[in-house]
Amino acid sequence: LWMSSMDKDQGPYEREMIIVSTDADDFIVQHGTNVLVMDIEGAERELLQHAKLPGIERVYLELHDHLYGLDGIRDITQALALKGYAYDPRGSRGPCVLFGKDDGPREYEEVEPDAA
Repeated sequence: LWMSSMDKDQGPYEREMIIVSTDADDFIVQHGTNVLVMDIEGAERELLQHAKLPGIERVYLELHDHLYGLDGIRDITQALALKGYAYDPRGSRGPCVLFGKDDGPREYEEVEPDAA
């Protein structure tokens, strides 16, 4: 069992590392990215509050309420809403959630009841 985190209060730690990072918006533009998938152990809260997400149509992330509580989830959903994203229940399950900008046609598949 292992994990990593940039949160100094989340431990215990085996070792500390120096990492190189880049600006998320610069990376998105440079690579023509249109979907953002994140599991960054609590850092999604800060990233989504500050990044502009140019050209991103969908954001898929894992929420870490054990790190930032419901206040953090509220911060994330508000930051995404201010950028024009809405929660999409069709791509979400438990703490793994999808937010999208596209509000095109939404059709439901009809499910045949089991024949008894």
